[in-house]
Amino acid sequence: MNAAIWAHPWDLVDEGPERAAERLATLGIDEVNLATTMHSVQTLNPHNPERKTFFADASEYFQPDWDRYGEITPDVNETMGDDDWLAEIAAGFEGTPVDLNSWGATFHSSRQGQRHPDATLTSPFGDSLVFGLCPSHPDVQEFGVELTGDLGDRGVFETVEMELADYQYGTGYGWHHQEFFHRLGRLGEFLFGLCFCEHCQDNARAAGVDVERARQSARAGLTDRFEGRLAHDTDVGGWLMEHPEVFAYADARRETLTELFGAFDDVLGDTDFGYYFKMGGLGDDRMGVEHSWKHGLDLAGMSQYMDEATVLAYHSDPTVVRDDVHTTRSLVDAPVRAGILAGDPIVHSRAQLREQVEAAVDAGADSLSFYGYGVVPERNLEWIGDVLVTIG
Repeated sequence: MNAAIWAHPWDLVDEGPERAAERLATLGIDEVNLATTMHSVQTLNPHNPERKTFFADASEYFQPDWDRYGEITPDVNETMGDDDWLAEIAAGFEGTPVDLNSWGATFHSSRQGQRHPDATLTSPFGDSLVFGLCPSHPDVQEFGVELTGDLGDRGVFETVEMELADYQYGTGYGWHHQEFFHRLGRLGEFLFGLCFCEHCQDNARAAGVDVERARQSARAGLTDRFEGRLAHDTDVGGWLMEHPEVFAYADARRETLTELFGAFDDVLGDTDFGYYFKMGGLGDDRMGVEHSWKHGLDLAGMSQYMDEATVLAYHSDPTVVRDDVHTTRSLVDAPVRAGILAGDPIVHSRAQLREQVEAAVDAGADSLSFYGYGVVPERNLEWIGDVLVTIG
């Protein structure tokens, strides 16, 4: 079975791309999903020979073709500087049995959001949610298409894979020293992150939605949650049935994203296009792929453009992993890759990793991706190799 592993460029550069490729091939890894566009991050790097942690603001890890970009342009990583880690890694992997894929969190950039607050997701109260660029904004769409084309035109990737090139979710995926002393719950999270920027409003009006009523209802729902009049575990679907204007507003986003994904696929030409399905955090904090509509995703509509769908099945219970893969297969008309977190807090033993992988395979996963090369200890990499031998 085809197996990939996610990797950050600093780990491959520090180890030496040729040596890393040889090591990965020995483990049975066929592909590396290489981070090319990343959100802000601090990584712990247990087996990196040069550094044990890495800090970065949201940035790109290659030298862009600047002439193709418009109002929003890439942020080249400061640590990389004038080097080109992508070019260095691609040269090192050339001629090896390990292929490269691009992995990017396309619109999840707090740096871009702070620089372009008019292009961010906007809460029902008018707050700029700087962690995410809004896919309805023309400048964001242009940036996403050109970034995708820039990567595809390199000629070094089998697949350009993306996550969070959508409307994201709720209050985002973390910030330095967040002070949230109120439990929003799933409904509160959904409503808080429902974008009411001018472009989302215009798109909804064009679809016949009463935008002002939808915004007032979203604000009222959040205020009721803030004041305790609405329970934190209020059912999202039930609430939306009682507020059809909000449902219609959220539903109008699907066409925008589907058209944008068609543009991504078109600019890639012969290079494959893949997308990650990720809802919430890890373990019990995450939600199944059936909740992807909260990101504005139309799984059936996307299927015509995707060459592969990756479900991030990050849960310690193999039954949940199996359900994630099975559900994705039922909702998406594309090959399904199961993403497995091969480290803490999900996996703590070789046997546990094997259970996760077997559950994914039994559910019909076409391929696997493991997270991740530089961020798990040596022993976990050995577990991956052993499990791949076991499943053949």
